[in-house]
Amino acid sequence: MEDAVLRDLIKGCLRNEKKHQKKLYKAFYSFACSIALRYASDREEASIIMNKGFYSAFTSLSDYKETMAFKEWLHYFMVQASIKHYLDKRQLPAPVPGSKTDDMDSNPHHLEDGFSNSNGIKMLHQLPNLCRIVFNLFVIEGYEHEKIAGLLDISAYTSRVVLTSARKKLSSLMSVE
Repeated sequence: MEDAVLRDLIKGCLRNEKKHQKKLYKAFYSFACSIALRYASDREEASIIMNKGFYSAFTSLSDYKETMAFKEWLHYFMVQASIKHYLDKRQLPAPVPGSKTDDMDSNPHHLEDGFSNSNGIKMLHQLPNLCRIVFNLFVIEGYEHEKIAGLLDISAYTSRVVLTSARKKLSSLMSVE
């Protein structure tokens, strides 16, 4: 999207013009959906997350600075909506005593590759909620375990254990294919 068109859409959204909001939503729908799908357990949940993310973005649009790429700015709101959605409905499992927290550096599969394609999304959807969220935040978003722990109100140890579990499950799913 051209910068001038984007600026026009944003100005219209700031004036609460529905047609501009609709155009901006449509222009970034696929992008936002791809993020929400990684965190959601299915398309319906992704739609809920995406709408919450767009709502937050629209209500914060006056804070947007043109020095930042709009996609990057919107990405932040989609991730935050995903985390909030998870926290609102979560049921945290207790950490398993004695679980190893290796980072699976010897994994023959590159787990971070290809999670925007449909097979990758299908595999992510097979993970338990917490595993999917931690995997996305660590592998895709690049957050450290301490940051993930703070966002999800879990310990950094739990984040490591959950990431290891997610990687093992994804590795076994990749081996089946």
